[in-house]
Amino acid sequence: MTHDSISFRMTNKQKCFQIFRPQVEAFGEKHALSPKQVFTLTLVLDELITNILSYGYGDLDEHPIDVTLAIDGTRLSLEISDDARPFNILTAPEPELEVPLEDRTRQIGGMGVHIVKKLMHCIEYKREDGRNIVRLEKDITDDNACTA
Repeated sequence: MTHDSISFRMTNKQKCFQIFRPQVEAFGEKHALSPKQVFTLTLVLDELITNILSYGYGDLDEHPIDVTLAIDGTRLSLEISDDARPFNILTAPEPELEVPLEDRTRQIGGMGVHIVKKLMHCIEYKREDGRNIVRLEKDITDDNACTA
C-alpha cells in the first residue's frame, strides 16, 4: 500500500451519515481494507460526528465539518476538524461500566467515546484557530500497535 488520502466536507445541516459512509466504503474498496476495517472506520466516524451534531453547537447556523482519511503503508488515519464547542476526547470521563445503571453517579453517556478509544490505537486532540482537530490512527495489521 502507498500513501493516499481523501478529504471531504459536510455541514451540520446535511445528512452527514449519507455523505461519509459512501466515502469510507470507496476508500476501503480502493485500498482493499477488510469489511471489519471499513466497519470500524464507519463506526468511529458515526460516533464522533453524532457527538459533534448533538452537543457541539449552540446555534442554528451552518457549520463545516472536515474529514480526511489517509493510509500510509499499514497506518490508517482519520482526522476530523470542526468549529464546535471545545471537546477533548482524551479527557472525556470513562463511563462507569462496572456500576449498575441506577447507581451511577456520573451522567449516563460516554459509551461512544469509550468505543472510539478502544477501536483506535492512537488519538490526538488539539484546539487550533477555533477548531477541534481530532486525529486518530490504527495499524491495520496489529490491533495492539501504536507508533505515534
